[in-house]
Amino acid sequence: MDFITAFFGRFHPLLVHLPIGILFLAFLFECLSLKRNHSGLKKAVQPALFWGSLFAIAAATSGYFLRQEGGYEEDLANLHQNFGIATAFFSLVLYVLRRKLKFWIIDPVKRKQVRVLIFIPVILLLSLTGHFGGSLTHGEDYLSAVISFEVREPIDPAVRIQAIANIQEAVLYDDVIQPILEARCYDCHSSTKQKGELRLDKEEFIIKGGKNGDVIRDGPADSSALYSRLLLPLEDEHHMPPNEKPQLSSSEIALIQYWIEEKAHFDKPVSQFRSDEKITAIIQSLQEAPRQSWVPKEDVSEAKEKTLRNLNDLKITPMPLAAGNNYLMVTFSGLPEITDEQTKSLQEINQQLVWLNLSQTRISDQQLAEISKLTNLRVLYLNNTGITDSGLSQLEQLSNLRLLSLVGTGITDESIPTFLKLKTLTNLFLYQSSVTDSGIKRIMEGLEEIKVDTGNYVLKPLATDTIVYKKISQ
Repeated sequence: MDFITAFFGRFHPLLVHLPIGILFLAFLFECLSLKRNHSGLKKAVQPALFWGSLFAIAAATSGYFLRQEGGYEEDLANLHQNFGIATAFFSLVLYVLRRKLKFWIIDPVKRKQVRVLIFIPVILLLSLTGHFGGSLTHGEDYLSAVISFEVREPIDPAVRIQAIANIQEAVLYDDVIQPILEARCYDCHSSTKQKGELRLDKEEFIIKGGKNGDVIRDGPADSSALYSRLLLPLEDEHHMPPNEKPQLSSSEIALIQYWIEEKAHFDKPVSQFRSDEKITAIIQSLQEAPRQSWVPKEDVSEAKEKTLRNLNDLKITPMPLAAGNNYLMVTFSGLPEITDEQTKSLQEINQQLVWLNLSQTRISDQQLAEISKLTNLRVLYLNNTGITDSGLSQLEQLSNLRLLSLVGTGITDESIPTFLKLKTLTNLFLYQSSVTDSGIKRIMEGLEEIKVDTGNYVLKPLATDTIVYKKISQ
């Protein structure tokens, strides 16, 4: 029986739209029928009320079953449920009452006016039910945010983190972890919505956990769901955040790991954590991370629709880099094979392509020759690939490259001449490469603006192409 009710409850998002449309249509027909040239529409009102009432009852019933799964703010859920039941009840009353008016009110003109008036309670209830339903899924300010005409900027934890003046004195939770949770987790786990009966917007709720138990436990970070779910493959249904939401960066995941491993203190400053040096280094990297400086300022024409279709046929899906321009980004991350045809086809969007991710692929040195022709590239990820120093030397032609990531590759000091020829390069990632300390010193002496990040972590590549810092076993 539980399976049947749960299954029926999942139809609520579909059913809930039917009474809204049908009942509003019935009201529209009733109003239009006041005019002589639309008087025939009154014949459609009663059937519309019948079906609207029927679907309102079905929506209220399925909504009741769906609510049993939990995960929603109680007060809002109560309001939405109660107004939904009231809508179903009064729409049924309206259906019966409208049929009886001809026996109670003799004057046809007055009867028409009364028919419109008795619709008002149902329309009000329907509107309130829809409002509270929208508040459950989109936040309590679902309508007020629009009415206020305020443009809300997306939450970026880097803004709060960059404002930290003294990292050692900063409270790790208040100044770092909480902004990350607010940006990545509050959509589903806050006062307005609690998937899995979990809230992450206050200390007491984090400690309490959700319907599946604690999300933070003593011991290795892997034992805490708050951390372990971040590491799941993107396609895993338990991966958090959901794959359609903005994902945490490798640095953000690492900070959550260190916080949890030291008992998730809510009031300790960074200086009191055993891993304070590593935490400080990560926060510094976030403060100094490039933002939009590498995005071209020049206008570029939009990629042709035929070109995009051709790329889609080759399983390449260019994505807009940002609103307001025509620049594109492409990711092959995690694909087992990349064909020569695919690398050559990128030339079709040479002017628009500025961001390319080839991490965890089997890109060959020969194929890098085609990549080197993408002279407008600003960002290139080659993490955990089999490229060699010889192959990398072909990238000297990328005169606009700002960020190059070579995490987990076999690149050695032999690539230093290549790096030194990339005069626009400002960020170079060399975790787990074979470049020596003396080689890094040569790079930094040769490129004044360069920031070389070598990490000091054992890294594990994820299906999401997020680099996760893993604790080294003692």
